[in-house]
Amino acid sequence: MKLFALAFCAALSSSISAATVLGTVRTISGEPVAGAAVSDGHKVVLTDSTGKYIITSPLDLGYVFVSAPDGYEPVERIGNRAKFWRHVHQSNGGSADFVLRHLPQDSAVAIITVADMQIANRAGDRERLRDLYVPSLNRAIDSLRSKGISPIILTLGDQTCEYYWYDNTYTLADFNADFSVNAPVYHTMGNHDNDPYFAGDIPGAGTWHSVMGPSYYSFNRGDSHFIILDNIIYTNEGGKPGQHGRRNYHTGMTAPQLEWLANDLATVSDKSAPLFIAMHGVLLTYPAAEGDSIKDVYRIKEGGAVIDSLLRPFSNVNVLSGHAHNSHFQHTPDGRIREYNYAAACGTWWPAKIKPAQSNFWMCGDGSPWGYAVWNLANGQPTHRYQGFGMNPDYQMRVYDLNKIAITDTALTKAYLPDSEANRNAVLANVWAYEPGCSVKMFENGQELKVTRVKAQDPLHFMLRAIPLKAAGVAINKALMPEATAHMFRATASHPDTPVTVEFTDRYGYTFTTTLQRPATLPLQ
Repeated sequence: MKLFALAFCAALSSSISAATVLGTVRTISGEPVAGAAVSDGHKVVLTDSTGKYIITSPLDLGYVFVSAPDGYEPVERIGNRAKFWRHVHQSNGGSADFVLRHLPQDSAVAIITVADMQIANRAGDRERLRDLYVPSLNRAIDSLRSKGISPIILTLGDQTCEYYWYDNTYTLADFNADFSVNAPVYHTMGNHDNDPYFAGDIPGAGTWHSVMGPSYYSFNRGDSHFIILDNIIYTNEGGKPGQHGRRNYHTGMTAPQLEWLANDLATVSDKSAPLFIAMHGVLLTYPAAEGDSIKDVYRIKEGGAVIDSLLRPFSNVNVLSGHAHNSHFQHTPDGRIREYNYAAACGTWWPAKIKPAQSNFWMCGDGSPWGYAVWNLANGQPTHRYQGFGMNPDYQMRVYDLNKIAITDTALTKAYLPDSEANRNAVLANVWAYEPGCSVKMFENGQELKVTRVKAQDPLHFMLRAIPLKAAGVAINKALMPEATAHMFRATASHPDTPVTVEFTDRYGYTFTTTLQRPATLPLQ
């Protein structure tokens, strides 16, 4: 499969007339930066000892870009975005120079990741971006800087929603103006960031390329290599200027991008160093509960096997993704590749399509709150923590007394019927940051209970979303229902009125604790 992909790329490149691009990579003071990687989205070349490079390219993507070496960042910015690319015309090639600045040698780094903001200028979402998302991210940025850590913002796709670009006059440029975070921003492209007036993957990405830059690229920071991929193949049948297409797409990797990925990974000498790969679509199959089995490790079919082959030499791979609007933390069986598929910043977005439009719901389908994650690279081995917008940093789980959960609508669910014998004295914990290597324990009056990992739907999502919408006359489809998720943990206590303490210990040894005083009312959050 890999050989077919690379052969296809070679044939594609040879069918397009090539142009020559040359230039230099230097510091502000004019010092050459040797060994810097420069790419056209196909090839990757390294600068020589004088900082010069030359690349022969079809320039079908219309740009070249530099992967800033560790210890450097691009001088030029477009607002808060690092300008690491140059647009180059296919007709004549030309020159493209890059200027980098030295970073302090002791500059510790943190990456703040945020997925699926999906701003569409409707139902108050633009105001929410300005009043909730950006202030929350800026407080996290300020907190990190107060500790001597330099943060970077890494989005995980669907900054906007192309369905409303032209109807609501809100596109990528408008989002950039509103996303006024106080740190360098590196964007990942999502399916909703394509132009709905163009059919085909590259034409659909044309607006992104002109406004946001490359849709896949790399950079180096904090002894780590970062790769940003576009793993959405956007078809958009019927799209043409002035007319929306079907907006159809699928998750996958094109052959040219796989070729570039192979070339980029070849520049990484330390295969044991942290490697971060950001993408919008989900890479690995969703986690399973106890007793379930996973047949195919890779959820992404088109290119998944090639990615696995390319990553085989690397031992410390962290994949950051979005798209699902739920939290799925899953690893390959050997633990070599860990995926953190983060909940959407916009929460449960799809109910906003209801007419009249309603505001986004703060909870995602799996019960996790809308929010963002902070990766701290300051201590050699990266650590991460998920943070709900406007919520306590220690809010990492929600615990239910199933004696007190009563959902009578059997068309929605039969799992939480009143006085259910199956749920008698049971406690259910939704631990959205659970991943392999964590532990969840429960104690009744100091005695440890038997805990089982189960696949279940969050009852609060039913109570706050599906049930009220149905009562308002909305047809409840799959998109409005909570997801049956595997980060649920269940135990049965011996009495209905004893306190139960739940302990969640993450991969890094930090323990979060909550005590449920039973009988307990439904949580508010």
